[in-house]
Amino acid sequence: MVKDVRRELERFVDKCKSMGLKITPQRVAVYEVLLNREDHPTVEEVYNEIKKRYPFVSLATVYRTVETLEDLGFVKRVAYWGGSVRYDANVEDHHHLICTKCGAIKDIQLDINWQAPEHLEGYKVEKYSLHIYGVCPACQKKEN
Repeated sequence: MVKDVRRELERFVDKCKSMGLKITPQRVAVYEVLLNREDHPTVEEVYNEIKKRYPFVSLATVYRTVETLEDLGFVKRVAYWGGSVRYDANVEDHHHLICTKCGAIKDIQLDINWQAPEHLEGYKVEKYSLHIYGVCPACQKKEN
């Protein structure tokens, strides 16, 4: 998915205004980092990038901001890998390839002609995502 980062940032700012949330440079920067990364970073990775521009920002601020972004539907949790949650600013329906060696996550679009049932095993189904696990090209090169 090609993202119009500026349009998404404007949509985020408008949503914050409509909900009475403060629009801080750090909050906008966290979302911008997530929009510009396709590697599904952890909060700590986002924090390390934000800290370069805003040296006094705290890790707790970045955590709270990512939680707010998730609550508002601007980002979603993708996977837990190595003890950390990974986040994706692509909230459209899509699937993921996950490397079993390094944990790299890549968005993929699959033409799966399957409709999730409303209920499954007692769960009320809200959405679904398929994760396909394998070894990424970089790790394959290391194995040879």
